[in-house]
Amino acid sequence: MADKWITGATRRDALLALGGTVGSVTLGGLVAPPALAQMAQGHREARPGAPPLRTVRVVERSATLSGRLAGLLLADQGAEVFVVRAAGSPATGLDDAFFDRGKTVVPAVAAADAATADIIIVDGTAPETRAPHQVLLRIVAALPGDDAYGHLPHDCSEDLINALTGFFTNMSVSAPVLGRPVIYTPLPLPSIYCGVNGAVAAVASLVDRQRTGLGRELFGSRIAGGLSAIGALSITSEGLPKHLEPIVVGGLPPGTTPDQFRGFVADALREPERQMWLERRFAPFSTCYRTLDNRWILPMAGPNGRLSRHLLEAMGLWEEALATGAVFADPYDAANMANMRRNLGDSLSLGFTYTDKLAGLLEPAFRRRTAAEWERFLAANGSAGSIVMTWEEWQKDADARTAGVFAEVGGGDVQIGRAVWTRSAQPYAPLAPRQAGGAIPARSAAAPATTGRANARLPLAGYKVVDMTNVLAGPSCTRMLVELGATVTRVDVMDPQHAPTIHVMWSGENSAGKRSIILDRHKAEAQAITQRLTDTADMVCANMMDDQMVRLGIDAASLARRNPRAIGVQITATRGERHGPRHHDKGYDPSIQGTTGVMMRFGGPETPTFHGIASAVDYLCGYLGCFAGVLALYAREQRGDGRGDWAETSLCNAATLIQLLFQRPGTEPPASARGQLATGMTAGARVYRLSDGWIFAQAPRDITAELGSRSRAEALAWCSAQSIPAAEVQSCKDLADRHRERPSTTVRFEKTTNDGWSTECFAPTWFAFDGRPEPRPSAAVRIGADGPAILRELGFTDAQVGELVSAGVLGRTEWARG
Repeated sequence: MADKWITGATRRDALLALGGTVGSVTLGGLVAPPALAQMAQGHREARPGAPPLRTVRVVERSATLSGRLAGLLLADQGAEVFVVRAAGSPATGLDDAFFDRGKTVVPAVAAADAATADIIIVDGTAPETRAPHQVLLRIVAALPGDDAYGHLPHDCSEDLINALTGFFTNMSVSAPVLGRPVIYTPLPLPSIYCGVNGAVAAVASLVDRQRTGLGRELFGSRIAGGLSAIGALSITSEGLPKHLEPIVVGGLPPGTTPDQFRGFVADALREPERQMWLERRFAPFSTCYRTLDNRWILPMAGPNGRLSRHLLEAMGLWEEALATGAVFADPYDAANMANMRRNLGDSLSLGFTYTDKLAGLLEPAFRRRTAAEWERFLAANGSAGSIVMTWEEWQKDADARTAGVFAEVGGGDVQIGRAVWTRSAQPYAPLAPRQAGGAIPARSAAAPATTGRANARLPLAGYKVVDMTNVLAGPSCTRMLVELGATVTRVDVMDPQHAPTIHVMWSGENSAGKRSIILDRHKAEAQAITQRLTDTADMVCANMMDDQMVRLGIDAASLARRNPRAIGVQITATRGERHGPRHHDKGYDPSIQGTTGVMMRFGGPETPTFHGIASAVDYLCGYLGCFAGVLALYAREQRGDGRGDWAETSLCNAATLIQLLFQRPGTEPPASARGQLATGMTAGARVYRLSDGWIFAQAPRDITAELGSRSRAEALAWCSAQSIPAAEVQSCKDLADRHRERPSTTVRFEKTTNDGWSTECFAPTWFAFDGRPEPRPSAAVRIGADGPAILRELGFTDAQVGELVSAGVLGRTEWARG
């Protein structure tokens, strides 16, 4: 799942039909003229054309995707990046025109000139000379001293790390049901996450250097990069109230018999259309439907009860839905638990009897219009749906190019555009192709002087963040800020519309280390409290429509008036660095997978399917949002003028970035690999089925005969003796179970408990400052539990706090009824 319906309609003509609100959901996100004036004022107050890293020099000596991507992200934000590469260096298989854009490539003899760099990016753990002020980012497979994975070379196969971290087993929602336990993914997600996380850590270290004059040594682990993407797939939770407990995914759907379900599966294996029929019975409001023109439309309402109702009402099916015996009730009220399996207010928990009937209502209805008509109709009626496109269609999409999701580089080469942007840097200079240089020139600016202060253990210690986000991308952004040392206060809503599994259980991971307060944002008193919190914040993060932010007083103009130092971070659905026709579109991770070609890539044209829940797009978007915020924070501290900024990214940018290997013709994996068993990667580097499971081996040739009837342990021992990198093909649960009691330096599955609520998650080893990873932040509190303490810090008395609770301004812990 991904973030709340983020902004408005899907096309210009739909936008013209919108503008009202229903409850707290804005239909279209059109901004009233006064709000437009305020936003324009915010633009006038910014300093245009000043990229945040314009004073930063980077020396990149990395050949890995992770290291080169980190350098690219820094170059796109104005850093002066020198790539040290020997003439005749072996080809890496990466697109040099993309990974080297905006950089200057110099020969290896220039390596000695790295002394002028602020950031140095290298591969592996070989000794490196680092001046005290420099940030050294090392890209590795596993962290130093890891007894489980330390033998893996820094440039080991991407497929090997995918196998190790669950990306061959947990990405397909329907594959386990269909008897396809190991499904190939061509997306290099662990390395992409590692590159983004490395760029975040490097810039955060520069923020702290402004206070101390000291740099750091950082380790970016590709395995840990994979871990940073699978939190929602691996979290365990105990101690929540019964009505807020997560639903159990998998097993026999409620309302079916074993024989009946076996028949459904057999049909699905024979016929692609029956597979889609079955998938719609699992999630009728969030799965693809055929339209009049035989294209796929993807409605995306399932995670949100209110939007599920809007979808049915817009299509004229609400009364028929209720006639099935379904009800619409608040899943956060324990009194409604008896209706869980028939409650449209939490469609994720609906039983098969109801999902079957609802899908049966929707299937013929969607056949009555074309996909484009449905996209416009749903947007104009306060719902949304995306046409499921191929990657090739998305690359050529005129709206995406207008917005800068794709951009011309050097006068004609169309590449993936900037992943994040700040308002103070607008308008950005056009992206430039790589240049050739002879040497790294001298710098006129002196190295930062030390101040006598030591670096904080975590670089953002002392900075304050107000978190107004929900679902996953936004909360993951602010959770990463916690992991960087910031103090984060999460302001939750009084009437959550997302399923408790998403809103409550997932917060066990993404709210770790945060303080939590529940406020009724519709009430003036609650808005005043929110503004008092933001008045002293360094950063305010939200995944809202523009006009929602205006109403809450957290838009750019309002922050500039009340707290000029504040940096706003906005995560949206389909925006790019420029204003485009999709600027006000709504979206979740799955719908954006449909728009950007991920579903077609993973499932194929007959059975488009999601590439995991959250692990493809949501988490990456959150971390890009963190990168955007930290960039703006560094620019503020480097300028020293105390002026804030506005920083953005979008789900669309994240979904596009994960497909960075496929920008050129001929780079696509064969169509036969889509949705299939992961056995045909190359002749030798592939997965092998053994007597007790699967392994991946990066072998130079097919070794099936040599492995024979060995077990996984025996096969891994044989591969080790032959110096063939290999690993078990694991699920996220396998990985967690393996390291719950036997943690390695890189993989630690840790339990934390607060007030009787226990969760288990992977520790954030994706950050290893000065070579030392941190444990999990303190356990997530029960939602809203910090409300009274937060108000007392703002000067409220106990009596006043009680009055706010009685008036419905301040929510009780976990929305308990009075």
